[in-house]
Amino acid sequence: MEVRRQIAIARAWLPLLIVAPLLAAVVAFGVASSQPQVYQVSAQMLPQQFLPGNPDYSTVSLSRALVLTTNFASIAKSRDLLSSIQTQLGDKDTLENFVKRVDATVDPNTAGLTITARAGDPVAAQAIANAVAHAIQAKSSDASNTASLLADMETVRTRMLAAESEYERLLALPTPRKTEDELALANSLATVRELTTVYDTLTASLGSGQDGLVVVDQAAAASALKIAPLALRDTLLAAVAALIIAAGIVSLLEYLDDRVKDPETIEAVTGLGTLGTLPRMKGDKGRSEIYRLATLLYPRSPAAEAYRTLRSNIEFAAVDAPIRTLLVTSAIPGEGKTITSANLAAVFAQAGRRVLLVDADLRKPGVHVAFNLPNARGLTTLIRGDELGLDDVALATEQAGLRILTSGPLPPNPAELLGSHRMRTVLERLKSEVDLVILDSAPLRGLTDSAVLSSFVDGTVLVIDAGVSRRQVVRQCRQALEKADANVLGAILNRIPDKSRSSGEAYGYGYGSDPATEKPA
Repeated sequence: MEVRRQIAIARAWLPLLIVAPLLAAVVAFGVASSQPQVYQVSAQMLPQQFLPGNPDYSTVSLSRALVLTTNFASIAKSRDLLSSIQTQLGDKDTLENFVKRVDATVDPNTAGLTITARAGDPVAAQAIANAVAHAIQAKSSDASNTASLLADMETVRTRMLAAESEYERLLALPTPRKTEDELALANSLATVRELTTVYDTLTASLGSGQDGLVVVDQAAAASALKIAPLALRDTLLAAVAALIIAAGIVSLLEYLDDRVKDPETIEAVTGLGTLGTLPRMKGDKGRSEIYRLATLLYPRSPAAEAYRTLRSNIEFAAVDAPIRTLLVTSAIPGEGKTITSANLAAVFAQAGRRVLLVDADLRKPGVHVAFNLPNARGLTTLIRGDELGLDDVALATEQAGLRILTSGPLPPNPAELLGSHRMRTVLERLKSEVDLVILDSAPLRGLTDSAVLSSFVDGTVLVIDAGVSRRQVVRQCRQALEKADANVLGAILNRIPDKSRSSGEAYGYGYGSDPATEKPA
């Protein structure tokens, strides 16, 4: 059931879920295509191993440590260095943008330095990366730039020599044997002596202006990587992002939308089954209400068939106790209960029943408007006295077996009048003269008229507008009927959007039939 609901939601919002990604993809492709080309290349630099032969792990670690402490990555991003390189290469970009086009990163494990440059063509990017790399190598071999490093190394060397002298003094003291501490100190000093040799060699190398701390290991190649614009990638990402955003918006709107739009929601909110679903019928608002009576004017239309299905379901719902009086109500005004009552009365009459449609909405009656009938006399006339009978006030229709009892003059106290003993007496008299009495009543919300009537009719049906009715309101109205001990047969879901066919969506035509061949009945 949940999967079906999600599919229904996706179908309802399908235009948005299609248009949003397509629109985002088109915009992203247009923007990407209009952007300038950007290429990126990199040059790799590694720390110089100054000792000849095969240096051991300590020597390698020491040279890496020297590279890391010198912070060549910051030197590579310095404005002075990049300004001179920009001038050397004749780059016409602003210095601010030129600085942003160069990056330098250091690998803490290998002390390797990566110089990355971006430009509008591969050759320019290659020239920038290699120029920065060679400038860094030159600076790392310049004695003036390593003066502070040499001073630090000399300080460490002096401390090592002092520690070695102290150890030799201890060894000269008369002791029967070397203690464990002396053995540990001896091992440490062996390492110190090795590092002192390394320091001496590195100091001599730096002071002589040889290759330097870092050298270019791999120059930037001309085969640059195009990093922007990536039209295909940006188009796909924009489409996916738009689809995700659209789906999120749809989910949020559906979560916030508390309208009752499907039979599953009706059952969850009210506990009632759905007796039938009726299509939304769009028509000319300026035309007479009679054109909404699809069962009379267009009996072969899908809308008329939906009412015949509704009739069958009501009969099945009351198979144990045949319905003689049926109340049709809704939660709020405008949900289509009057037109539903009129069409339902017509299909029952077409099945051979003697049907009386009573307008029991004594606040805003609409049955006489739907059938284009006068409303001088009606239900209130019968309630006030016995002078007139049903034949005196009931109005015939073109449908055989169907008569209409309009509301009559509106009283000041509708609820009291409908709940009176006199109303019950009139209803019993009407039942004796016809096979089925269908009462169109006032909405339930805020009024007690329908709740009062529901307590002494055989069955009640609740009309719910799929695009209007709110869950909380429908739930409250269902509770009101329960308190009145009403026999609620089920709900009618009205105005379901019909997306599967055009359905001749004008009232004046056939709801899917051919207006040229089908004439009003």
